[in-house]
Amino acid sequence: MEKMISICKKNKIFILLFFSVLSGILILRLFLSVLGRVPTENYRILTELSIEVQHKDGTEEEYKSHLFNFSSKEDKIIIHIPLKKEWKQNHQAINFFFYNSVIKAYYKDKLLVSYGENLKRHMIGNQKVCIPVPLDAYGEEIRVEIFPKLDFMENNFESPVLMDEENSVFFSIIGQETSYAIFVMTLVASFLAMVIFAFFSIGDPYAREGFWMMTMIFAITLWHLGNSGMMYMLSNCEDLSAVCEYIGMYLLLSSAPLYGSYETERPYVRKYLRFAGFILFFLFVLSLFLYFLPTGYSYVWNLRWAQAFQLVMLLSTIVSLLFPGRVVKNSSDHVIACGLIFVAILGVMEQFRIILSAKITDKWPAFMQWFIKIHYSKVLILLMIFIFITAYSFKLITVMQKNMEEKHLRVLAYSDNLTGIGNRQYLQRKMDLLDNQHFTNYAVIFIDINDLKFTNDYFGHDCGDQLIKMVAMAIREAVNASGGFCGRNGGDEFLAFIFPENYSFTVTEQIRENLELIKEKEKVRFPVSYSYGIATYGEVAEKLRAEGGLACTSKIIQIADRRMYEQKKEFKKNRQKEEEKEG
Repeated sequence: MEKMISICKKNKIFILLFFSVLSGILILRLFLSVLGRVPTENYRILTELSIEVQHKDGTEEEYKSHLFNFSSKEDKIIIHIPLKKEWKQNHQAINFFFYNSVIKAYYKDKLLVSYGENLKRHMIGNQKVCIPVPLDAYGEEIRVEIFPKLDFMENNFESPVLMDEENSVFFSIIGQETSYAIFVMTLVASFLAMVIFAFFSIGDPYAREGFWMMTMIFAITLWHLGNSGMMYMLSNCEDLSAVCEYIGMYLLLSSAPLYGSYETERPYVRKYLRFAGFILFFLFVLSLFLYFLPTGYSYVWNLRWAQAFQLVMLLSTIVSLLFPGRVVKNSSDHVIACGLIFVAILGVMEQFRIILSAKITDKWPAFMQWFIKIHYSKVLILLMIFIFITAYSFKLITVMQKNMEEKHLRVLAYSDNLTGIGNRQYLQRKMDLLDNQHFTNYAVIFIDINDLKFTNDYFGHDCGDQLIKMVAMAIREAVNASGGFCGRNGGDEFLAFIFPENYSFTVTEQIRENLELIKEKEKVRFPVSYSYGIATYGEVAEKLRAEGGLACTSKIIQIADRRMYEQKKEFKKNRQKEEEKEG
C-alpha cells in the first residue's frame, strides 16, 4: 500500500492529467450514447422466429428464438420470419449477420436475395444480410435458407432487425454506436501514431517500442471492426470486412511479440520474441503481397495455423509483460501487471462465451442465454488499449525524468559552481572536439583577473567571489552573442573560444563594455580589471608549420597565455609608476 501511495505521489501530475482525459472520454461516450444513438423508432427487433435445422440424416430440430445451433456444414437451416400487417411500409428491409454461409431469402417461392455464393474470401467474421421486404409479405412471412460452410457456429445468432432500406447502413452499429465512434477514432489515431513513431524510430528505441505498440492497437481495432460487423458502416463490401479481419489478425500475430520484446529485461526472451515477431511480420507482408496479386492465394489456407500461432505469441507476450525480469519494477510494470489480470479474466470469459455460443439454444437456462449475449471482447480490447497506452505513458515519464536528472548531473559536472559557466572539464571536452574535428577558423582569448589576491586580502573573500562572478558574467554575455564558448580555467583564469577568428577583437571590446556596465550597476568598492591575450589558429598554425609542427588548441592557448602575461606585466609596471608619482 505504501509503495502504491509513493508511486501516486511521484506521478501525481500525470495521474491528474490522465484521469482528466479519461473523464473527458467518458463524458464524450455518454454524449454520443444519448445524441448519437440510432433512434429506436427507426427499427424493430424481430424476436418471434421459428427456426428449423435439418440434419443430413433426415432428423430435424426446431427452435422458437434466435438461439439455435447446428453440427455440420451438411445441415440446412430454415428461418421463418413472420411480419405483422400493421408493420406494412414501403422500402423496408430485414437485416442480420451470419457467419460464412450461403444465405437465400424467399417470399413464398420467390427468391428475394442471395448472399455468400460469390464471396472471394473465407469469412471469419459477420456477413451482413439485407433482405428487401415486398409489401405483399406483411401478414405472412419471409423464409431464409442458410447453407453453412463450417461444421459449427462461430458465434451466436442475433435477432433480425426490420428498418427502412435507406437506414440499413446503420444496422451494423445498432446498440454499439459509441463503441463504433471510439474504435474508428482509435483506428485513425493509432495509424497516425504509427507513422509518427516510424519517422522517429531510426535512432530512438522508445519510438520503436511506441511504433509496435500502436501497430498492435491498430491490428486489434481493425480485427474487431471486421469481426463485429461494424466495418460495414464504412463500406458495404463483404470482402473488405473479411480482409480487415485477416489483416488485423496476421498483423497482431507479429506486432504483439515485437512490442513485448521491448518490455522484457530477459535477453533470451527478448531474442525469442524479436526473432519470432520479425519472421511472422515477414510472413504477414508476404501473405498480403500474394493476396493482392492474381495468385489465387487465400488467407483461409493458413487460418487455423495462424490462429494457433497467434495464441502462442499472445501468451508469450503476456507472460513476458507479467514477468519482465526487472529487479525493481517501475510504474509501467505495475500498470501492466494489474491490467493484464483483468484482460486475462475477460479473455477467458470471451473464449468461454464463444465455445458456449455454438451449443446454447433457447432450451438452456435463461442466465446462460444472457451470458452468451454479452460480448466481452469489446471491453477486453478497450481495456487492453487503455493499459498499453497508460503503461507506455508512465514509461516515457520515467525515462524523461531519468534523462532530466542525468542531464542535470552532466550540467553540474561541466559547470563551475561559483560562476555557472563551464569548468575545466567542460573546456577540455570542447577543446578535444575542436582538435578531433580539425576546426581551424577560431581564436582564443585568455583572460586573467587583476588584483584578485589583493581583493581577497583587503575586502574579504566574498568580494573576491563577487569580482570573479562579475568578470564571468561579462565574458559569458559577450561570447554567447558571438556563438563561441567560454569557461573558467581555474582560480582567476578564463578561456573564451571565438568563431570565426576575426571576431576576437570585437568580442574583447564587448567584454570590456559589459564589465563597465556591471561595475556601474554593482557600485563595488574594490578594483575591477583584467588582463588578456589573444591568439588565432591561423597565425599559430602558420608559425608552427614553418617550424615543422602542427597547431592544436593547447598550442594556441600557450600563445594567448604568454600575451596575457605580457599585458599583465605592463599593467603592474604602469600601476607601479603611478604609485611612485603619488608617493
